Amino acid sequence: MRPVHMPVEVMEHFYRGGHAIRALRGGPQRCERSPEEWLASVTARFGAEPAGLSRLPDGAFLRDAIAADPQGWLGADHHARFGARTGVLAKLLDAGERLPVHLHPDRDFARQHLSCGHGKTEAWIVLAAEPGATAHLGFSVPVDRAELTGLVQRQDPAELLSRMHEVPLHAGDTVLVPAGLPHALGAGAFVLEVQEPTDFSILLDWRGFALDGPAEGHLGLGFDLALEAVRRDPLRRGEVEALRLSGAANAGAADHLRRLLAEEAEPYFRADLVRPATSAAVPAGFAVLVVLHGSGELRTRAGEHVGLARGDVLAVPHAAGPLSVRGDVTAVLCRPPEPTGPRPAAAGTPDTKT
Repeated sequence: MRPVHMPVEVMEHFYRGGHAIRALRGGPQRCERSPEEWLASVTARFGAEPAGLSRLPDGAFLRDAIAADPQGWLGADHHARFGARTGVLAKLLDAGERLPVHLHPDRDFARQHLSCGHGKTEAWIVLAAEPGATAHLGFSVPVDRAELTGLVQRQDPAELLSRMHEVPLHAGDTVLVPAGLPHALGAGAFVLEVQEPTDFSILLDWRGFALDGPAEGHLGLGFDLALEAVRRDPLRRGEVEALRLSGAANAGAADHLRRLLAEEAEPYFRADLVRPATSAAVPAGFAVLVVLHGSGELRTRAGEHVGLARGDVLAVPHAAGPLSVRGDVTAVLCRPPEPTGPRPAAAGTPDTKT
């Protein structure tokens, strides 16, 4: 098995953006509402399958290829813990406008109410940011349940945003967004998002967007239940700063992987900077490799040489590794959690329940 270059896939969405993705990935012209590309994805959009599922160059779904050879793609340890699922989803997001304030349920809520063993903790690796670009992250003041319900009913974005922390974004920053935390990526931010492999979003804000919030904003649960997933207690400024690593992706060359995210991300997913001085070692395991700059090559365990160039996205099977990356290239390696690592789920609860 060898790493596979994934074709460019255009996805239309409810918010504006997409020019930065085309500049990186190439591909066809995009409409003004094509701000996302899901990369080597085996996760479908909520209620809209097969949208979101990535296809291999021959047109087959990556999900089907993995199901046919899960140990080759994922490895025995991963397969034993997570089943025939990659355990990670990577996306490119180009925010041509501020996204709505929303949040994602945690694993306990998803298990109880959505019959899924994954919630949606996520992280952003900021690839580019226009001057003044920010994100809103978590409440800065206490918000009780009645007040939250009123904010959703009134749909006054300024009122909602005034109760949240505003975080500046610069190219190279990374931001961890734990499940349950209200957040909104701001206009002018281009990010590589790494997340748990679900498409669960609960909306607090939808006025002015091409969304039917009362129908689409609560995952079919109704807002009375969906709002139970919101973290309403305020974050201290120190907690906010701990979620953001300034300039993490701007590190210099090294012949080892550099962790890009706060340590709290590791039970959910991993993201590493690959920028070899001579030859960077990549351990065996399923991964999504996103090439951001330069060119080089990936050498597999079998000695094959796979070319790398800016904008390439590769699905890397376990059986191809361990590998090495060589050349004047900068990439991000998106990986599931370590199969033998810590488990955020409740004791005795399988991670593979879907």
